[in-house]
Amino acid sequence: MRAFVVLGSNIDPRPNLGSALAELARRFTVLAVSPVYRTAPVGDADQPDFWNLAVEIETGDSPETVHAALHEIEARLGRRHDPARPLGPRTADLDLVLVDGLAGRFGGLELPSPLIERVSFVAVPLADLAPDLRPPGFSLTLRDLALAAVAGDKYPPQRLDVELRP
Repeated sequence: MRAFVVLGSNIDPRPNLGSALAELARRFTVLAVSPVYRTAPVGDADQPDFWNLAVEIETGDSPETVHAALHEIEARLGRRHDPARPLGPRTADLDLVLVDGLAGRFGGLELPSPLIERVSFVAVPLADLAPDLRPPGFSLTLRDLALAAVAGDKYPPQRLDVELRP
């Protein structure tokens, strides 16, 4: 099945996102990688900007298995969950946000992620990969969701002239 993962980092983002992509490529078949975007932190402004991108993967694993594998990659890259700052700085944040044709709860994971229509740093890189894809339960394509998210964003994502590949 085709799945989409959104990656972010604001602690040494170039090497950490490069390592995250390499880890993804070791575990899954990477089909496509979006451009990289600089984005303002959300919910905890006292930290550096993030670098975000989306990756399209092919997998035969369940959403729960993919989700667990993403958390393992985060841990290998030094991600620490600070209860005092749940939206604070991080080396790597990998989120499964969309799986072709699947909608509902899968363990602690909701697919497609509601962040797709609310957060531009999720919607914009996804739209780069599959602009005409209409996620299950959504009336708009990823392109239209990205346009709507950017229109409502005080600090929309800024594309960086950085190429990261697995």
